[in-house]
Amino acid sequence: MELYPARGYFFCRYCGSFHFPETTADEGIRLLGDTAASLECPVCGRALAAAVLDERHAVQYCRHCRGVLLKRSAFAEIVQVRRAWATGPPGPPVPLEREELERRVACPNCRTLMQVHPYYGPGNVVMDSCEQCDAVWLDFGELTQIVAAPGSDRGSRQLPARSNVSSLASDNNAYRALHGSGRVDLLDLLGNLFT
Repeated sequence: MELYPARGYFFCRYCGSFHFPETTADEGIRLLGDTAASLECPVCGRALAAAVLDERHAVQYCRHCRGVLLKRSAFAEIVQVRRAWATGPPGPPVPLEREELERRVACPNCRTLMQVHPYYGPGNVVMDSCEQCDAVWLDFGELTQIVAAPGSDRGSRQLPARSNVSSLASDNNAYRALHGSGRVDLLDLLGNLFT
């Protein structure tokens, strides 16, 4: 099995199984039950379950690989709140896993191929997103990796104005549309987030 140390789990490329050590946290997920629609996990193909993240946001959750499907606006708000209220020291910088950029997964909602791209925020995470459904797929540990990444917003106890939090959902796509999918000036992007 291959260890993904930044996210805290093991994965077998041969059989597709996951192993989560007993100390692995649930990342704020509370299961509600099976979904009415038969949505399949884009990573392992198992049925997704209805769940709540941080007791506030409705999400779809895979019990097998522990991935989460959520709306982009919910993702933006969760990241802002969790980083603002983070406690403890930040985690060490984690390098971007370039091989993850080659992954191809289908959106559980519309079955179109999801876009795979680096998250243009903290944590060096490779994101899977569906523009058509305005949804984001997070593999287990990615949200924790984003929240733990160093940055001046982490632990600040300050949140942007409510209108800015909801507009963060489209910042990633807007920035890429204006500047292309090449190199990104992260300072410029962060400046846009907090103005």
